[in-house]
Amino acid sequence: MTIRANKTTVKGGYIARSAKSGRFVEVGSSSGVFKATTKTVSVVKGASEKRKSALKRLADR
Repeated sequence: MTIRANKTTVKGGYIARSAKSGRFVEVGSSSGVFKATTKTVSVVKGASEKRKSALKRLADR
């Protein structure tokens, strides 16, 4: 069974999220494609939180 994923381009490659649940499932770069680990999940979550807070600050100006 294959997992349908939505790929988002980022600096140096892409990240893929499950189309059904939205969970981070893999990362792709010039060195290959790798499944998500607990460390990569936390890094992506941290980057997402930074983006959300920056957008909030811009909206609150």
